Amino acid sequence: MKRVLAIFFLTIYMVSTTELSQLLKLPVLIEHYFEHKGKNRGITFAGFLIAHYKGNHLENHPHNDDYEQDRKLPFIVHTDFLATSFVLSKPVSFEIEVNILPVQREKIAGTDDTFVQSHFLSSIWQPPKSC
Repeated sequence: MKRVLAIFFLTIYMVSTTELSQLLKLPVLIEHYFEHKGKNRGITFAGFLIAHYKGNHLENHPHNDDYEQDRKLPFIVHTDFLATSFVLSKPVSFEIEVNILPVQREKIAGTDDTFVQSHFLSSIWQPPKSC
């Protein structure tokens, strides 16, 4: 049963999203062939296909007597299909909890090095001393 369902859904998907939907027009092709066969007894199915599908049949002979029927044949006029999917989901909401704590400021005793004399720095780059 699962296999049958899988094949069914795959077939539905392929027909709706590809040119396989053109295969649904096969009865029109067979009916149109028998119309041509009634007019011309010597035509074969291969000859019918060559006459209708070789090159751009409709562009080469746009004003023949069965132009409208020719346009209904499979794979003559390509369908433009658009596969879109919409996913409806629950709206996303955000809750932001803001806890503002009072800032506690403490005075930290620091040193200002600009006014501290360092023995190391005072011994470097001294001007020459006169004796």
